[in-house]
Amino acid sequence: MFALTSMNIPIRVMSLAGESLTLLVPVLLVLAVVLAARRALTLFIVEVRNGHVVRARGRIPPSLLNDFLVVCPRGHDQRITISCRIEQGRARLTARGPLNGDSLQQLRNLVGLWPLPRLKSAPRVRI
Repeated sequence: MFALTSMNIPIRVMSLAGESLTLLVPVLLVLAVVLAARRALTLFIVEVRNGHVVRARGRIPPSLLNDFLVVCPRGHDQRITISCRIEQGRARLTARGPLNGDSLQQLRNLVGLWPLPRLKSAPRVRI
């Protein structure tokens, strides 16, 4: 039979809860480190809606941001999310939304004009 504590919780149940907690804490710490590392490698994220920037976060040169608006399509309810991360020592651009292959390539070409050190030293933007 189980021995009861003063709070009427079996000791065995309390022991299992303690064991699961000791496993949960390291998993959460590893997850936090992975998310922080991923965020540190992100140069910028820009959300464009109907040809206007509605949200921007990270380091992006203002002229590059303006060039993005020229390439992004302007239409009713067009929502495009552009993100740029550092991968293998280079800036890698990805986009989600209604972009054709030519527009996506134009965006990549625009980012390719900027050396990585200049992108890293660009002013921080938060819209």
